[in-house]
Order: sequence, then C-alpha cells, then structure tokens
Amino acid sequence: MPANRIMTYSLFGGIITGATIGLPVLSFLNCFCCAGVILGGFLAVFLAMKDVDPASPGITKSDALQLGIFSGLFGAAIGTVFHVMILFLAGDFFLDMVSSFLSEAELDDVLPPEVMDQLWGMLNNRESISVFDVFFHLFLWLFLGPLFGLLGGLLGYSLLQKPRLPMNPILPPNP
Repeated sequence: MPANRIMTYSLFGGIITGATIGLPVLSFLNCFCCAGVILGGFLAVFLAMKDVDPASPGITKSDALQLGIFSGLFGAAIGTVFHVMILFLAGDFFLDMVSSFLSEAELDDVLPPEVMDQLWGMLNNRESISVFDVFFHLFLWLFLGPLFGLLGGLLGYSLLQKPRLPMNPILPPNP
C-alpha cells in the first residue's frame, strides 16, 4: 500500500484516537485498556480495507501495523491539541477539584504544615503545572498511542481480513 494512503487512513484513525485522548468525556473510554486508542487503529485498518480494490491482494500485516502505529502517533498529537484547548477554555478541572478538596477537608491534622504550604503554592502557580501537564500528556501518549494503536491495527487486520480461496483448488479424485 502506498505511503500516502497509509498516512491518510492513519490520520482518520488518529482523529478518533485524539478525540478519545484529549476530550474529557470521551477520555473515559481509555480507562478500559485504552479502548479509544485501539478503536482508532481498528478504524484506520477498516477504512484501508474498504478502499482496496477487490481484485488486488488487499493490505498486508505490515500495512496494518503501520496504520495502527501512525494512528497512535497522530492521535497523541491531536489529543494533546484537544487537551490544551480544553485547558484554555475550561481551565484545569482536576486542579479545581483538588483545591476545593483541600479547602473543605481538614488535612491540617494529617499533613505537616510544610506539605500543605507546598500544595497551596503549587495550586496558586498554575502556569508551571499546566506546562508540565501538557508535556506529560504528550509524552505519555507518544508512548501509549502507538503501542495500543498497533494492537488495534492487528485486531482490525485479523477480524476484517476476508478468507481467501486457493488459486488452484485441489479436486478430489474421481471414484
């Protein structure tokens, strides 16, 4: 399969992967063994198999592997862009949750005052946390995206591959 077609189908799979990585509600799909990332690799292979001419031999296992890996890489980049957009539009929901928990919980008896001061200092300096969060998000998904996208590509190849008949079938001998 030509490289430009692999990249095109991987980009479509990467959009699905990126949406399940970067958008808050859809990211819960990845709690189930990175199901959203696997779905992106599977979708890339599905689209590639639908576009192949029936007379041609179809896609190979190595094509399916490439489709899965590249959809995971595209998904990591697209998901990080979605993640940054959500951070700018809605703020960091997790940090707001932690700060409300710290203000309502009585942790002064449990945690030393130095630790509480550090936590409040980190929560008040949100820029450094957000930059770290974005880079952590990107590097985490640059590792996990291709790994589970590869799994989705292999799954798509094995489930969607049509059985092939032998070219010269062996006929039984005449009695």
